[in-house]
Amino acid sequence: MAARSIGLLLLAAMLFAPRPARAAVAMTEQEFKMYHDYLDALEDPRVQKMKESRRLPAIARNFGISVGKLKAAIRIGEEAGGAAAIGHACEEAIRRAIAGTPLADRVQEVRVDTSDSHVVTYVSWKVDKPEALQQEACLLAERARRAAPITADLRLWAVDAGAPDHKLFDGLISGDAAANIEESRIADFAETRYIKLFEHVYLDHRGQ
Repeated sequence: MAARSIGLLLLAAMLFAPRPARAAVAMTEQEFKMYHDYLDALEDPRVQKMKESRRLPAIARNFGISVGKLKAAIRIGEEAGGAAAIGHACEEAIRRAIAGTPLADRVQEVRVDTSDSHVVTYVSWKVDKPEALQQEACLLAERARRAAPITADLRLWAVDAGAPDHKLFDGLISGDAAANIEESRIADFAETRYIKLFEHVYLDHRGQ
């Protein structure tokens, strides 16, 4: 076996050691969308003209869901402190999920944008081993989605640790697609299967 292959196997064993990633808020992507859309609906002049007792049923009917399901989403959102607080909690959860991996000190931006019902999570990191770039992208996508399940899309990008102005990777992956990544299989399938779950991918192959 080539020294390069052995190095990759050792790297994979270290990088993908099991580590649970707890979600910041027990809220699904669909529940957050209902909650955020509900808040937006309350700003609609037509809704504001309704009697308060009629607002919730009217909103639920417009969403095509039951009042009970909408109430449940609202309760979770309010108990969590609102959309902005949920986003902040998700960012902290993502950083906790990455702690303990070789990526912990190389992750730069972690931002969960909850300004819209379609939540986009942004993560960037520095790459010091280009041969592990695709494995790291898949690991970050899987752990970020698990820590922030309200995420609809993840935008990930990486720069060269030795040349921060040099972008090595940029890609978008849906939350549903990221949830299909099995961490224990990343070492085997990152480059052949999982990286194909990303859209609009820019990948600099230099150094690989």
